[in-house]
Amino acid sequence: MDVLQIPQSDGFEPFNAETFVDFRYTVDEDLLQKLLARSTNGVLTIEDHQAHLKERIYDSIVTDEFFNFSEESMHVAANQYLFPVMLMGDQLDDFTSLSTETIETFWREFRFPDDFAPRSVRFGDDFDVAAFNAVRQAWQDRNVEIAEEAFEEGKSEIKNEKEEPPSANLSTM
Repeated sequence: MDVLQIPQSDGFEPFNAETFVDFRYTVDEDLLQKLLARSTNGVLTIEDHQAHLKERIYDSIVTDEFFNFSEESMHVAANQYLFPVMLMGDQLDDFTSLSTETIETFWREFRFPDDFAPRSVRFGDDFDVAAFNAVRQAWQDRNVEIAEEAFEEGKSEIKNEKEEPPSANLSTM
């Protein structure tokens, strides 16, 4: 896989914890609203998160000169975009959706909901860990594919923009 070579930015160097903490705990309202807008009847699905993942990576590659994308960051993104739904879901064997309110609270407050307990605790022996892990792995693999697709599409867009000559309106010359 190619890695975008981005100039080093100021901010996250060693001993600059204040900038990192501010960055980490400041919600990008535009991104959050784009995710929440995908909900249907107050519910966000894994598919909603996957569509948002692809759009976010593509947009970052095309518009953010400091965007850095490596094999590691691809896997982090693949996990990050299924984590809330998989972990905080409230049904025994349906791992596909979660309330929009729970997702929004998670991103805004960076914490689990009150009275949170993992499915294995909430459902005890009725919870099928093997089925859960199989679904999680399949979605994580798909998210890596989505991230790779978005990366290639974004690189292609950047390349096309660099190759296109400026347009001229001959009628005004």
